[in-house]
Amino acid sequence: MTKKIAIACLILVVLLSLAYRIDMRKTPHELIGELMYFPSGYALRTLSVGYHAPLADIVWLRFIQYYGEHRMTDARFELMYHILDILTTLDPRFLYSYTLGALMLTHDAQRPDQAEALLKKGMYSNPDEWRIPFTYGFINYIFLKEYRVAQTYFRVASTKPDAPDMAKRWYAFITYLKLGDLKTSLALWMDLYNNTENPEEKEIAAIYIKKIKMQIDIDFLNRKIGEYADAIGYPPAVITDLVTSGLVEAIPEEPHGESYYIRDGKARSTWDRDN
Repeated sequence: MTKKIAIACLILVVLLSLAYRIDMRKTPHELIGELMYFPSGYALRTLSVGYHAPLADIVWLRFIQYYGEHRMTDARFELMYHILDILTTLDPRFLYSYTLGALMLTHDAQRPDQAEALLKKGMYSNPDEWRIPFTYGFINYIFLKEYRVAQTYFRVASTKPDAPDMAKRWYAFITYLKLGDLKTSLALWMDLYNNTENPEEKEIAAIYIKKIKMQIDIDFLNRKIGEYADAIGYPPAVITDLVTSGLVEAIPEEPHGESYYIRDGKARSTWDRDN
């Protein structure tokens, strides 16, 4: 027991020393010099004899100082990932070190590859946390324009136990606007509409449900217009010609309460014309 107390006291001295050094103003060169010798997170975790969270807090303060110094000077962040890796090894549940850290790695350090490594580490350590895969989806959507990857991780985020409706909305949004998978997107928006208790979310879902249904109807009608033109030799003059020709049983109901018509050989909605 005495040995453990002695080790704990030694760790406390180290922590206080680190805290003191954090408060001192240092040049970027001096700070980089110190951090180059910063031990790995596994080494610090072993030495901390259970004081993982306090030590992680101190590393976080060092990270904020490091970021601020370089943001105001040379905008070089060579050690950003190294510090965040140490921090997340000390405290694998330190959420902001994954989410905010990944955004900084992508936006400031221009290292989305390191952001990916950090977030995947976070997903492994926090399998039920929705914010980490959501952040990875956000980075791929906003910064990298990798819409398929973004779609995958928004879907992963939306399935987590405490995921908010927002995660489902983003998944449906990117599916509709960027990938064109209208049936999948419609199903997701319907799920959101039927399950959300938030009136604003329900209103947004209703808007997209109508827009997607309209687009599905128009795509269907245009296919039938093409079949009509192939069979007759020219496109139908009015939309009801598709019914009289037997190609469709009835013209779909326009979800906004408007109607479909033909212009320049293509199906259109009077709602879309007025908006």
